Amino acid sequence: MALAAGVVVVCSGDFQQQAVEPSSSLQRRSANYEPTTWDYDAICSRSFDSSSERVSDFNQLPMVASDNNAAMLTLKERVVERLLLKEEVTTTATASSRLRMIHQLQSLGIAYHFEQEIKAILLSMHRDAAKASNNKHDVLDLHSAALLFRMLREQGIPASTGDLLLAMTSASSREDDDHKANSDGLLALYEASFLAFPGETELEEARALAVQRLHDGHLQQQLPLHWRAPRLQAMWTLQKQIIAGDDDGETMIDPAILQLARVDFNQVQTLHQRELAEATRWWKETGLGEKLAFARERVVECFFCAACIAPEPHLADCREVLAKAGSLIVHLDDIYDVYGTPHELQAFTDAIGGWEHGSTGGDTALPEYMKAMYAAIQETSTVAAERVLHNHACHVLPLYKKAWHDLCKAFLVEARWHQQGYTPSFREYLANGWVTSTGPLLLLHALPAAAGASVLRAGGAPPRLLELSSTIFRLRNDCVSHQAESERGDVPSAIACCMAEKWCAGEEQAHAAIQSLIADTWKMLNKEMSSASADHHQSMPAVANKLCLNLARIIHCIYQDGDGITSPTHRIKSMITDLLFNPIPHAS
Repeated sequence: MALAAGVVVVCSGDFQQQAVEPSSSLQRRSANYEPTTWDYDAICSRSFDSSSERVSDFNQLPMVASDNNAAMLTLKERVVERLLLKEEVTTTATASSRLRMIHQLQSLGIAYHFEQEIKAILLSMHRDAAKASNNKHDVLDLHSAALLFRMLREQGIPASTGDLLLAMTSASSREDDDHKANSDGLLALYEASFLAFPGETELEEARALAVQRLHDGHLQQQLPLHWRAPRLQAMWTLQKQIIAGDDDGETMIDPAILQLARVDFNQVQTLHQRELAEATRWWKETGLGEKLAFARERVVECFFCAACIAPEPHLADCREVLAKAGSLIVHLDDIYDVYGTPHELQAFTDAIGGWEHGSTGGDTALPEYMKAMYAAIQETSTVAAERVLHNHACHVLPLYKKAWHDLCKAFLVEARWHQQGYTPSFREYLANGWVTSTGPLLLLHALPAAAGASVLRAGGAPPRLLELSSTIFRLRNDCVSHQAESERGDVPSAIACCMAEKWCAGEEQAHAAIQSLIADTWKMLNKEMSSASADHHQSMPAVANKLCLNLARIIHCIYQDGDGITSPTHRIKSMITDLLFNPIPHAS
């Protein structure tokens, strides 16, 4: 199975040969999607004052800005001084202090300001840990050992489970000495276990032990830290520390770090607000909301996802193309899933294929609503490709064309399955479904915007990380959308295909099997991230790895308690409001 630059859509031989004929008697379906609840005019008419900072309620679409760069630099210098401590790591106490500080920087979303310092510190600690592994007196406490293990793996630095398990054994021997220290250590161990590779069953056992000893019934109902979008985690941590004034018993955060995080969050939020206004203007100019009134309008939700996948200021091009491509994908999905006739869908797929192969005028036979869709896809990808050419001196328009054609072909396979009442095997479904997740198209547009053509493997093949994150996308989507799509009579989901297998006894077992597969895919993703970072000759830039990882993370958020794109819940709407419109106020 290949993807994107060389996708092979898998379907049964007999099924693949069935022709799709025009059908004038076919009634168009309607999913009765809820309309957008966002005021586009209010978003587009915002003004930005970069010289001040003020907070107001969402109805006034608050403006937040802070150009106090001198103050920012001073805060950053103070953090670096505390981080480096102007001395070598010679004691476990010093190492623990630094690890806690790095954890705070990560939780607050400002670690990107100190990437070089953090990498150097972790490499130094990795070397020191190797030297100390033979000396039981130099073993880190469980909390520090778990933090170090998680951070090393996140950085792609080799980290053995041995040191972590040794710290766990040591902590167990003095379990009653310090209840809080033990609780902190067990929680850190629980979070570290989600960085496991395939086959590391000892980490699963450690996780089970941590859950048992913590006596926290809600722990397993929450997303682990590794599966959360960093930008959202930063917002939640700031809200907890500044707005709620609750440190939950954790080590107090240095005021300089907290202030830097607040200012940084608000500055980045202001940038995102400007970009959202531009994306919203673009969407209004396409006219697709009126021309394809049957489809979902989700430009704000798509920008929210883009801001979580690529939050850092320098990734503006990534956010733009992710938001635009995502908005188009939502409409395209509704064309293939709900509205288009078999003949129209085949014609549109052929037209996109003609565009890929250089022919012109392929849209002349399309109905008007499809012509509008075709034109928007062409223009959006062409503009994005021109920007990549300007910034990175590489031609990616052929890659973009291929990605759109591959997605349309995969959508068409699912449409035919629905038309014929065909239920594919689970294996067959997933071979096509990770493409229809739309993850490949999104990332193949975003990755070159971040790092040019270096994101592709030899021969132009996209990275394995892309396939794994898209598989998580597909499976997580299906877990929450299965019931609604079944009621609409849509193509079978992963749950339905799983239930059709002889080894699956029912829907509950199917859900459990899919959740287990998601966890296993995360382990493969962890391993691939580590391998990519270690292979200096073949690996993608670190920023590209993060984009793939963050796609999988935001999918868990969007599909946590329902389909946050099709029917945005109150939780999703509140999250979008807080992330994009509500600044973090000064500490009281």
